[in-house]
Amino acid sequence: MAAVALVALVAAGCSSGGGSDTQPSERHLVYVHGDGVEQASVWIANVSGEHARRLTRGSLGVLSADGRTVAVSRGSKGIYLISSKGRDLRRLTPHALRPQAWSGDGRTLFATVEAERAVPELVAIDRDSGKTRTVARGSLYGFDVSPDGDRIVYSRAPEATVEGICGDAFDLYVEDVDGDNRQRLTHDGLSAFPAWGASRIAFAHFQASSSSSTEQCSAPGVSTIDPDGKNEHAIVRRTPDSLTLLGFYGFQPLAWLDDRRLLVGLRSENGTEGTVLDTKSHKLRRLNDYTDDASSDGRFAVGSGGDRGPAVSILRVSDGMRLLHRNNACCPDWNR
Repeated sequence: MAAVALVALVAAGCSSGGGSDTQPSERHLVYVHGDGVEQASVWIANVSGEHARRLTRGSLGVLSADGRTVAVSRGSKGIYLISSKGRDLRRLTPHALRPQAWSGDGRTLFATVEAERAVPELVAIDRDSGKTRTVARGSLYGFDVSPDGDRIVYSRAPEATVEGICGDAFDLYVEDVDGDNRQRLTHDGLSAFPAWGASRIAFAHFQASSSSSTEQCSAPGVSTIDPDGKNEHAIVRRTPDSLTLLGFYGFQPLAWLDDRRLLVGLRSENGTEGTVLDTKSHKLRRLNDYTDDASSDGRFAVGSGGDRGPAVSILRVSDGMRLLHRNNACCPDWNR
């Protein structure tokens, strides 16, 4: 299934989170289901995964914060917008872009440019006009929208190297959704995969490499920083050997569960395995299933992955119990 490649692209380059302080008028889960690009469709369901139905043809769907609109990728034909009811389909842009997240007010859609080995460009698309603005170019390693929906944080390297994540020098940047007030938060070339919480931004912090070994780039720790670039603090300096020896490539912050706990992914070839990290005690608790995002109340997680083909799962964070499992599906997004 072509969606397997998409899982890798999203994990490498972007976070599909989006924030808003307002309560959504509708709550949904969307995901991709089907065999191959031509047969793939975007499905929509209740946030619990119940009452799923096919929404439209497409290889990726991203739900607006209010739950009323889904941005759908149709590959070389561009991005389309469709209502949650399956009506009012229209093409937003003819460019072959991948939708990733909405601004909080639903006026801007963030998308990425496709590439085989990197995410070279992040763009902002105006919902009404379809006009596209480049946010960042180079080699991108994740982004997230602030909880109020007004700002974004992203990780950017000036250029992509042949070594990829082991050679690129990436730092965190923050700017307003409209492109104003850009600020560089880190200056060490080792900061990626940001997740914006109520007061802090969590990110993966890689080790400075002293040799050609890939050991340093495969075991990043987790740090936090204030949105103004102050108070950088290491929570876990390096992924424990007990996890890297199992074949994981280190930590990737996914979402804040509350002001103390983080949902962190253990990166692998098949997706990100969910882990709960207590930022005060530094304790880790594995959920033993794939996760990509958390619900707004921190009680549930959703994700996709698998070594036998992708599947979408919903987990209860408190005990890791799987509440939903849908085979031959990937790339979930929700506003639970």
